[in-house]
Amino acid sequence: MIILLIIIILFFTYQRLNKEIPILMYHRVALIPNDRNTVSPLMFEQQLQYLKAHGYTTISLQDLYYHFTIKSPLPPKSIFLTFDDGYEDNFTNALPLLKKYGMTATVCIISNWIGKENDWEQYNGKPHCRTMDLSQLQEWLKQGMSICAHTANHPFLSKLDNEEILHELINCKNTLEEQLHIPIEFLCYPYGDFDDRVKMMANQVGYKAALGIFKNTHFWKRDLLSLKRVVISSRQPLWEFAFKVSSLHMLFIGMRILEYRIKQYRNLLKSQCEKSYIFFKTYKTKPQRQREKRKDR
Repeated sequence: MIILLIIIILFFTYQRLNKEIPILMYHRVALIPNDRNTVSPLMFEQQLQYLKAHGYTTISLQDLYYHFTIKSPLPPKSIFLTFDDGYEDNFTNALPLLKKYGMTATVCIISNWIGKENDWEQYNGKPHCRTMDLSQLQEWLKQGMSICAHTANHPFLSKLDNEEILHELINCKNTLEEQLHIPIEFLCYPYGDFDDRVKMMANQVGYKAALGIFKNTHFWKRDLLSLKRVVISSRQPLWEFAFKVSSLHMLFIGMRILEYRIKQYRNLLKSQCEKSYIFFKTYKTKPQRQREKRKDR
């Protein structure tokens, strides 16, 4: 009986996981040693070759949105590729390979950093690099790719006040729509950072769906304003990539969510212990105070 119950649980778990569409998160495609967020052109091509050979079809966030909201059908083995920050090498290195293998991708654009050298990576000790300019973004769209908003300045949104959040969300949406002449209906949270307040405001200003990573997401619950993504780094072999794009990719996300939750609880426990230690260290009992008074006399 117990074995049968386990089999039933595993069956329905697999069925649930099998309905999820892998959303891959890239940053750069370039030759930069020791940068986990940058995959080499050769590695990226090998990954596209794997997807092509195993029957995967790339889709857009709009396709995914309609699938989740109105049950619009998707091709078998659908997969969604995203690039955060809009680096120029997404255009020069990734786009030719995407076209070569008949794939599409979405680039997430920071509206105040179009065609400029970014400075947000300097805090990680990385060199400055250019982002795609307006003409490259237009060509990106012309080649069948898509674009979503990544805020105006790439901040940690949950750290901002309401007025600042609205500025980041609205300014990015309006700027991209005015310059590219397309509707901007989808958002990507910088650093995967958001909270319920940010989600509510994103919905209010007209974003239909938003991409997170694993922070503040739920394993079983599907939320269009906190879609989970799988991080693709330079430090993974092809077999790990194969696992991340399979129907079991949610297990990887689940492990990251669990890791994040444990870290949260550990930090909370540490904070409470430190407060308790300070309290007991500074607190003096009545007999102690009386003894100190006698000594002073």
